[in-house]
Amino acid sequence: MKNEEFKDILLQVVELQLEYQLRAVRQLRGKAEPALPPRRGRRRQSLVDLSVQILTEERKPLHVDDLVELLQKRFGRLTDRDALSSALAKKARAGIIFRQTAPATFALIDAGEQKA
Repeated sequence: MKNEEFKDILLQVVELQLEYQLRAVRQLRGKAEPALPPRRGRRRQSLVDLSVQILTEERKPLHVDDLVELLQKRFGRLTDRDALSSALAKKARAGIIFRQTAPATFALIDAGEQKA
């Protein structure tokens, strides 16, 4: 991981921590949390959905470490490697969307390959 990427990820984590700490302090002081404006449009895509998008574009099996890196680069989404691997493995075991080609390596199931 390049120094600049590491710095960016670290700053994102610190920013999230500070936001949660500020929210907790405001709740303890009895101040109402400012109302968030209603979200318009589609809700945020899940990591599994984004992984499908990446695997579709790459057209080859990818190790979960590569998927985590690409999720950060392309979508700015930080994720826990184990959580992503678990979610993809669960789908692969059920024969839905993914197949596991090697340990912690996933590919998309071909259209005719899905379990009925």
